[in-house]
Amino acid sequence: MNEDQMIQFYERRGTYPECGEGWYQLILDLDGKISSIEPGYRVDQVKEKFGGLRFYYDQININDDDRERVDKLVDAAEEKSFTICEVCGVSDSTVTTSGHSWVKTLCAEHRNK
Repeated sequence: MNEDQMIQFYERRGTYPECGEGWYQLILDLDGKISSIEPGYRVDQVKEKFGGLRFYYDQININDDDRERVDKLVDAAEEKSFTICEVCGVSDSTVTTSGHSWVKTLCAEHRNK
């Protein structure tokens, strides 16, 4: 994943994701889908929480049906994040692991590091 793409995301949406690079493509894919519904939407925050992606948007002026579509897209991306390593983006053999006070979604390789 190219860091320049995330800088462009920041410039378009007003926030930089607070998560590992492994989820960058998932975020960019979601951004593209939401943009097709409302090109000028803004993002409040994108972060990792409890091992999964959290994507909070605001400043979206769409009808109720389109808002429901956007919410479903966000829900699907957040759910998918639990199958993608936050470090490298590998989507197979992904496990959720926890430490003393954290939960992360990592592949077997990054879990063992």
